[in-house]
Amino acid sequence: MESANIGKDPSDLLEEDMVSVEFKSIEEAESFYHIYSKIIGLSVRKNQCRKNQAGIVTTRSWCCSNEGFRRTKYIKNPNRVREPRSEIRIGCRAMFWVCYSKITKLWVFKEFQANHNHCMATDMQKHFLRSHRKISAAELEQANLLKKAWMNTSEIWNLFVHQNGGWDKVGCTKKYLYNSLAAGRRGVDDLDANTTLTFLLRIHGR
Repeated sequence: MESANIGKDPSDLLEEDMVSVEFKSIEEAESFYHIYSKIIGLSVRKNQCRKNQAGIVTTRSWCCSNEGFRRTKYIKNPNRVREPRSEIRIGCRAMFWVCYSKITKLWVFKEFQANHNHCMATDMQKHFLRSHRKISAAELEQANLLKKAWMNTSEIWNLFVHQNGGWDKVGCTKKYLYNSLAAGRRGVDDLDANTTLTFLLRIHGR
């Protein structure tokens, strides 16, 4: 929030507060909205994206994960085997929209909607929100090193909880840590399998 130089409590932000806000890059704008949404307890996702004739992004918007409504065909499917998931899209209109200015060479505010039609997540619930379930590259590298030292994932999780001062401050869930480590192992296993196959085919061809 500091990078945007707003100087106001995020929970009190209004559209007029964003009029003069500028960003050096689209990544900075996205980072701003993610920080804002995490502070107030909101899960967000990318929404619309427009490009010019050269294929360069000129406008980008992000919206609340509860924006829109689920399509009827996914609810009233006669061939459905499982029960439909709980409805989370309830038409929330919260969003943030920026566009690129050819004059200033910066990304400027275009539209900001702060009103929501649902309750915000509490401090103890924020790390469960999908857009905020992340593990930093440094922590993932640390987890992989500890895994190689034969420390199990549950012990690694407990270490992260201790390092960050609580499980709600780790930045991801225990399940997300398990999945991240498993994804890394699958990549290594696939690489080892391909290397072995290539070696055997090379020997067979001699």
